Amino acid sequence: MNPRLAPFFRFLCPFAIGIALGSGVDVPIPFLFELLSVSTLLIAGIACISIPYRWRWVFGSLSMIWSCAAGYHFCIGHSELRREDHFSHTDERIGYVVGMVYDVPSGNVVMKIPIQVEAVGTDPDSLHAASGNLLLFMKIQDTTLSFRYGDRVIVRATPKATEEPKNPNAFNYKRYLHFQNIHFQAFIKPDSLLVLDVGHGNAIWKMAFHCRGRLLGLLQKYFPTIDEYAVACALLVGYKDDLSEDLRTAYAETGSMHALAVSGTHVGLLYIGLMFLLSRSRLKGRWRLVETLLVLVAIWAFTFLTGASASVLRASVMFSMYLVAKLMRRDANVWNIVAASALGLLLYNPYFLYDAGFQLSYAAVGGMIFFVPLFQRYLPVFKNRWVHEFWGTFFVGVAAQLGTIPLSLFYFNQFPYFFWLSGWIVVLGGAIFLWGGAVLVVLDSIYEPLADVLGNLLYYLVWGMNKVIFGIQAIPFAVAKGVWVSWWAVVVLYICVFLIGKTMMARQLKYAMAFLGLMIMLGIYRNSNMLQKTYQKSMVVYHVSQKSMIDFFIGRKVVTVSDSISEKQVKFAAEANRWTYGIKDITTPIPMDTSVFKGDNLWIQKPFVQFFDKSMVLLDDANWLAMENGAIFPVDYVIISKNPKLSIKECRVRFPCKVVIFDASNTWKNTAKWMAECKSQGWIYHDVRSQGAWEDYQ
Repeated sequence: MNPRLAPFFRFLCPFAIGIALGSGVDVPIPFLFELLSVSTLLIAGIACISIPYRWRWVFGSLSMIWSCAAGYHFCIGHSELRREDHFSHTDERIGYVVGMVYDVPSGNVVMKIPIQVEAVGTDPDSLHAASGNLLLFMKIQDTTLSFRYGDRVIVRATPKATEEPKNPNAFNYKRYLHFQNIHFQAFIKPDSLLVLDVGHGNAIWKMAFHCRGRLLGLLQKYFPTIDEYAVACALLVGYKDDLSEDLRTAYAETGSMHALAVSGTHVGLLYIGLMFLLSRSRLKGRWRLVETLLVLVAIWAFTFLTGASASVLRASVMFSMYLVAKLMRRDANVWNIVAASALGLLLYNPYFLYDAGFQLSYAAVGGMIFFVPLFQRYLPVFKNRWVHEFWGTFFVGVAAQLGTIPLSLFYFNQFPYFFWLSGWIVVLGGAIFLWGGAVLVVLDSIYEPLADVLGNLLYYLVWGMNKVIFGIQAIPFAVAKGVWVSWWAVVVLYICVFLIGKTMMARQLKYAMAFLGLMIMLGIYRNSNMLQKTYQKSMVVYHVSQKSMIDFFIGRKVVTVSDSISEKQVKFAAEANRWTYGIKDITTPIPMDTSVFKGDNLWIQKPFVQFFDKSMVLLDDANWLAMENGAIFPVDYVIISKNPKLSIKECRVRFPCKVVIFDASNTWKNTAKWMAECKSQGWIYHDVRSQGAWEDYQ
């Protein structure tokens, strides 16, 4: 890439750095806006005068500093918490909130309803104007399914700040919501929310969500089974709430999840189909403007219809810029188009920089732009056109995968070995379904018998796709799981990916040797890290709602003592943490009521536990205090669970300890009573419910 041919790229990089600094520092700089305004005039003035070539670096440096400062300013100013009238700045205790539903409510068991706050107060008669976003959680009932975008509601709720994850290395939902510009949430009952009025909000969005609702109803008509309906909704309009956990896992482990998220691929397929149809009409001259407008309207209609996700916005902006350049008969540099679209989206919402879909989307596009021309040098020319296209499409998929591998490992901690096989299925099937779905919508309104035939064909197409995906998932060693990489490893891996391309481009040994050197360094680091983990010994008391769960890490093996817990709960609480420990051997969980267990460096004889040189007592019953005729047993920790009727004083009399730990199986009421007792006596304690998991490293 020649930087001179991609000026937007030179602005994008410092602008993104400024956003990263703004989100990390998160402190407003006084008079930054005024400084930016003055420096804008200064830079514009320098650009208008002729300066010697040797001094051009001054202009470039000033422009980069300005872009970085602008990114910082945009990021700081984008946070809703900076607004003076934000509801969190009120001194009173909020009991009622009035607001508008600004997005489609979603969820399977619990509905998530995002609202833009308009007024808050202690009661309905003391409401005053306010702003901000609030995420409501409510159990789904028949009456809750009627909420729509644009509804103005009043809700009895006390907003609470979103919390940090309670378990080590778990998904940081607070950070995720922060970059959605949501910082407060509330759990409410269905009878706590009342719709005051309907039909508010942006007219374009209302029409888009209305059309999407009608499309979902039409798909339900032609796809009667749950899994096929869920996949059809995801493929056509990006609606994924009805996907079962098994379906999500199957598509994720085969590298096909991108097909279920409406993305740039879908926009590209739509563009190809439209251009194919319009090419038959041979519009020329002034009619080329009509052709361009038709394609632009169709692309942006599809964008809003699917919810305008970051990946779809990126693709729509890119294709729009390409079409406009084509209309003006200009050969636009593809890197410049990509950079311009990214810069435009970040100006609209700086938090897109932290959106995983945004990052993966641009990484895939960058991989294709960089590697596809290189692959074409080595791709033999086949006489058969279809064979040539087959291999060309295959290498496009490989190029996209090369661009996303480091980020995929970072976010999903797994690598599907058969992505190239499943990719063919979902891309080809998705293309047929997308175009067939568009025809189905038209036929349903003009000739229903023919629509029934097409609907059946599309149904069996989706059914077949699901069967194939489950089949690929069942192949032994189809996916490498538990691959934990840090952010700096992602940077190193991208340097390695670049060196692969540079080796293919320049055909020079030095780039291949640099690639090999970096990979050897990563290998040495990983092996030394794994060697170090073979000697680790630590324990974690996890936060699992109303349950008890303890992991004992012995080298790269983990022994779990827990209540009866679902696989989903274990995965949510402990899976990511186990990956960071490099665990390769997970034993069958030991029930909490087990009286005796003997293992390597772990010995249990209820209520006592000995783990290496640490001793502890698991107190889930007050009767343990009466054992051994009142003998005293000093221990390191006392772990209290399942609400035993006891006091901390009598616990410490029988079991003198360093720390008292209350796990998440205890009620708030009992835990609060015990914490108050500890505070009054100056005893050290840890509440897993409020403070998160307890970790002990030896």
